[in-house]
Amino acid sequence: MSSNDMQALVSKVMSDEAFVNALASNPEAALKSAGITPTSEMLEALKGVDAAAIKKLAASFGEEKAAG
Repeated sequence: MSSNDMQALVSKVMSDEAFVNALASNPEAALKSAGITPTSEMLEALKGVDAAAIKKLAASFGEEKAAG
């Protein structure tokens, strides 16, 4: 996943509650709907992760980018 893809994904997670829920319940379909081709590693990392954890991770990533 490119840096631009990651930034777009973080932005979508932070602004789209329906996407977050879809990402938690069906990561493969949600990522594809966002134009991202999921890798097996991505899908494994998202397995069993709930929406709150996804939002927390995205917020953390956003803070790191802002500080960098």
